[in-house]
Amino acid sequence: MSTRTIRRKNSNITGSTTQLAINPQQTSLATGFDQMFDQLRRSFDDLMSPFYPFTGIATATPLSQLPIRYSIVDLVDEGDQYTIYAELPGFSKDQVDVKVNKDGLVIRAEQKAETEEKNKNYLHRERAYSAFERVVEFPEEVNPQKVDGTMKDGILQLTIPKKEPKPEERLTRVQLK
Repeated sequence: MSTRTIRRKNSNITGSTTQLAINPQQTSLATGFDQMFDQLRRSFDDLMSPFYPFTGIATATPLSQLPIRYSIVDLVDEGDQYTIYAELPGFSKDQVDVKVNKDGLVIRAEQKAETEEKNKNYLHRERAYSAFERVVEFPEEVNPQKVDGTMKDGILQLTIPKKEPKPEERLTRVQLK
């Protein structure tokens, strides 16, 4: 980066000028501060996005570019079984569908709401739709027939036992004739 020169009139000597060079490191320092504050602003925007999800999004934005929020899912390995905790706020157990196979599971939740208010001079309708889907893969095979699940206060808890390991087959020695 080249240095810029600023000319100032010296107040002591009439008509002469003094050259002040701006160090290139100072401009990179300013750039560093700008980048740091940009990162801080983006972090704050990400932090506030659950509360203000559509701020800054133009109305012509396609739905595929809207921010996607994932529900928190924890997979805990407890030795002989896996326990899964999924946060599904606003969903009841009737609205949640869980499917398990030996390699993984799919958690789906869907909710529809419709309100209508009729009065003499107007009709007011509102519709809302919310859906959630999460796929979890297991590191080891599980026994899908023995899955146990509960849902309380928007927290889904699933207990999935691991598949019993088969005993290793012993090698049989062959006597050669």
